[in-house]
Amino acid sequence: MVRSATALVTVLILSGFVWIQQVATHTVVRGDTLWDLAQRYYQNPWEWRRIYEANQDKIRDPNLIYPDQVFSIPGLTAEITDVAVEPGPRAAEPPQARPGGIQRTVFYQDTSVMRAGVVRAAANASVAVARDAVYSAPWLERLDEEAERLGRLQGFAGGANVSQTPRSYDRVRVEFFGPRPRVGDQLLVYRVERRIENVGDVVWPTGVVTVSVVDESDVVVIVTKEYGRMQFGDFVGALPSYAVTPGDAAQPVSDGSVAMIMGFAGDNAVQDLEGIAFLDLGSDGGVS
Repeated sequence: MVRSATALVTVLILSGFVWIQQVATHTVVRGDTLWDLAQRYYQNPWEWRRIYEANQDKIRDPNLIYPDQVFSIPGLTAEITDVAVEPGPRAAEPPQARPGGIQRTVFYQDTSVMRAGVVRAAANASVAVARDAVYSAPWLERLDEEAERLGRLQGFAGGANVSQTPRSYDRVRVEFFGPRPRVGDQLLVYRVERRIENVGDVVWPTGVVTVSVVDESDVVVIVTKEYGRMQFGDFVGALPSYAVTPGDAAQPVSDGSVAMIMGFAGDNAVQDLEGIAFLDLGSDGGVS
């Protein structure tokens, strides 16, 4: 998932100076919530009402925002700055490298390293599959096997909850079926959505939670990622393993392996781009 923020720039030329005023905006992408935006821009998810109240002409329900909506981010207007106007065309600024340590997929376009509309591929430390793509990917449980279910979401554990179901940064109680986790452990939340006849059950991750309290009576977690609408009754389990490092890229299978599509994650009759398919070939066949 790539999230983007832009700035509306107003320029006024007076007596050889440029007055620049920047109004911060955010273009919504799939998976965004007002809680996430408040955490990103104010470092406090409880400030989501500031964004909601500034964009009520676009938001009818604060729980429902849609891709490509453009929201104003109040309180992030830059100060007016005097900048001397230089005669003649300005030389192009050298591209700025991205901060290190950020892992992106090979599909990410970093506009900070664009020149003449072309992204310099060498400046992107890409990975074949991002961590969130792995954690959010549905999987297929065979009919004769069932993944180990560590526990189940029970209900809210206090706080000002603005939704009927868990959302980002909500505190939620979890019933564990066996050994209890440790504070700081991250767990995957998921539920069984449907069955592919004679093949298996499709399991969809709905988010990631982090354990915050473990005592004699309760285990409390905080919702830290949302991949879908969580519901009480969803199961929790271990996070999938992730060992991809920057520079890893997808490679063609070269050993002649052939796979059969056993079904699709979605239940639509006609599959489209970005559909997720299940194959009868995995790591045992050299596929990773």
